[in-house]
Amino acid sequence: MIDGISFVQQELLIPILLGGLLVFVVFVFKEWRTRDKGRFTLNAIVAFITLIALILIVLEPSKEVEIQHKQGLLLTEGYRTARQDSLEAIYEGIQVLEYNPKQPVRRALDSLTSLVIIGDGVAPFDFYKFDSIPTSYLPNEITSGITKVKCNDHLVLGDEFRLNGTYAKPKLGSILVLQDSRGNGLDSILLEDKSSQNFSLKTVPKVSGDFIFKLSEKDSVGKMLESNPLPITIRKKEPIRVLIVNTFPTFETKYLKNFLADEGYEVTVRSQLTKGKFKFEYFNTKASPIYQFTEESLRKFNVVITDTETYFNFGKTVKNRFEHSIRENGLGLLIQPIELLFKLGKAMPYFSFKSDGVNEVQLPNNTINIEKYPFTFNETFAVNAIDSNELGKLSYFRQLGLGRVATTTLLNSYQLVLQGKNQAYKSIWTQILDKIVQRKEQVVAWQSQTELPKVGEPFSFVLRTGLEDFQVLNTEEKRVPLLQNANVSFKYSGTTYPKKAGWNTLEVEGDSTTQFSYYVYDVDDWKSLSASHKREANAKQFGNAIKENRTVMVNRPISLLFFYILFLLGIGWLWLSPKLSALS
Repeated sequence: MIDGISFVQQELLIPILLGGLLVFVVFVFKEWRTRDKGRFTLNAIVAFITLIALILIVLEPSKEVEIQHKQGLLLTEGYRTARQDSLEAIYEGIQVLEYNPKQPVRRALDSLTSLVIIGDGVAPFDFYKFDSIPTSYLPNEITSGITKVKCNDHLVLGDEFRLNGTYAKPKLGSILVLQDSRGNGLDSILLEDKSSQNFSLKTVPKVSGDFIFKLSEKDSVGKMLESNPLPITIRKKEPIRVLIVNTFPTFETKYLKNFLADEGYEVTVRSQLTKGKFKFEYFNTKASPIYQFTEESLRKFNVVITDTETYFNFGKTVKNRFEHSIRENGLGLLIQPIELLFKLGKAMPYFSFKSDGVNEVQLPNNTINIEKYPFTFNETFAVNAIDSNELGKLSYFRQLGLGRVATTTLLNSYQLVLQGKNQAYKSIWTQILDKIVQRKEQVVAWQSQTELPKVGEPFSFVLRTGLEDFQVLNTEEKRVPLLQNANVSFKYSGTTYPKKAGWNTLEVEGDSTTQFSYYVYDVDDWKSLSASHKREANAKQFGNAIKENRTVMVNRPISLLFFYILFLLGIGWLWLSPKLSALS
């Protein structure tokens, strides 16, 4: 480019110049033999100008110009023609593009000053393509169908499977049916004529393994309207060894130890009577008193439950032993809350809290209210939520090496048992313990990062392992590139692109015991849910306010008419010149 001038056929520049030079040399050589007839210099100059004109015609010169008002309109799946027409009327000359996640879009965006997206939006994994251009999103109206779904898809045998969701604009008389892998109805709900309806379905699976349940919609006469898969993994209950340590017995501990014992946990309870004297209780395990918290004694347990006062009264040496067992041996630690927990400030190394003034909340996926401390977790400090509801998250765990530390803002959860709400109580504590208990035989811990994996779309995952120099294979036995976390050396992330619907796997090469199963949905599965997720993600990413235009520089072709005229005049003179010489 010279002073803003470039060429459309830039890649042909060198060959064309060399070719032109060769032609000019041949012309000069031919004219040199007839120089005595005159006009040699004039003909050489005309030939040179003619060749330059021809070269410029072939190379197509263009000039860089500044553009400030060239909007683009990106049509995504589900867009309404009426909205497109309206925007085209408002923004005269708006450039219309169609979004296809399998085709590049960046080149088309380079010449635009701003962009408006309509329809269900672009796939979140393509957001990075729009980083350089001011982009706005005008969402679709919500269409009829399931827009929210939440379920506990990883269960221990005997736990209740719960499916909660929202159906937008349901059809009166239609029925949602939860079906097992054989198509048998397990639970159902009748849809009503309203703008939005929440629903809840549940069942207790009887067999362990990987299964595909279904959520089906039928009309009033039983005709199938739609059916979507619900992959769930049910594992057998494993013996979990729990140590409960309290300075003094509490009602919370009393009901918790009874629940754990009834559920088959191997429980040891140590309560302090006086200084140096303890009371021990044993459930489903042999008597083995714990007087000193050494690495060897802590290795006997999967999880330790202790109240705030007890744990933070331990000396520095004991706390270090706990942290070492958590980081190196995968021990889980649950700190039972008291008022002191929320006032420790910097003395609390695992979590941070802020006051919310809320003393009672509704349990997630339920209609039961429960007491809580008037505090909530500071999410910039806490790492992973164990549960959540509309009013805030109630329990968190933090990863420390191979193990986890957890706590909760729940207060007096044992009251649920007194009220006869045993299933809700079981659900709370099963969920918390299941999240913090690390199974020590796990060489690799996997975690999915993609909510609805689809065929051909990126599936992102995280794995934690102490292994070194290992490779991960996908279902097709192809190696998946991994990125090691700069701050946490045993944490890796990766992305693969599944090619088939159904159960897919990841595993460490040469070790089938590390296999991780995840379900990949077909492109037509959960269409309304996928559209709802995309609308929410696009609205959060781009917002609906029209953005200010950016300034872009584009190359505009220079008119070739002048060069055509110059070429024709030159060719005409070179044709006429020999004839004039012959007449003279």
